[in-house]
This record gives sequence, C-alpha cells and structure tokens, in this order.
Amino acid sequence: MDFPELLVILAVAFVFLGPEKMVEVATKLGEFLRKVRETWDELRYQLYMESINKKIMEESKDATPPEDESVYDLIEKEKSEEVKEDNGTTRTSQDASDGASEGAKKQAD
Repeated sequence: MDFPELLVILAVAFVFLGPEKMVEVATKLGEFLRKVRETWDELRYQLYMESINKKIMEESKDATPPEDESVYDLIEKEKSEEVKEDNGTTRTSQDASDGASEGAKKQAD
C-alpha cells in the first residue's frame, strides 16, 4: 500500500467517522498493533529459547557416559582409582604427600 492510497483511506474514514470517532479508532488501532507486536516478540523469544534448549539437550546426549555404566559406577571408579608413586607405594588420588587430605591442605595455604 502506497502513501497516496493510505491518505485516501484516511480521508474517507474521516468523512464517515468524524473527528471524534477518528481519534478513538486511531487509539484502539494503536493499542491493537502494540499488543500484536508484543505477542510477536514473545513468540520469537520462546522459539529462540526452544532452539537453545534443543541444542543443549543434543550436546548433553553426546556427553553422556556409555549406557552400560551408570553415573554412580563412574564416580565410584574415580574414587577408587589409585595413583602409584615413584617409591612403589599406592595411595588414593585424594591423599596429599603429608597424609592430609587435599582439601585440608588447600585451606591451610
């Protein structure tokens, strides 16, 4: 719709509605267009969030452990993993060289 066509439509509406009704119609039309714009923006935002959530879900599926091992089994395996030192003694990965736990040693530092 070109500008001259819009002017003709407004002039005809002005003649039929009059100046007082024209203001009311313009106000209601403005409110309607604002609501349509807000709804459209909200819809776009929801679609954007869904696409982000879908990407996150796909990435988390790729990062899951093998199906035959549960998360609990993997944690237990990490806890029980032993580290061999140069002198041949075995210790758990949570032991510090002086016998204190790593957490206690970090707090002392």
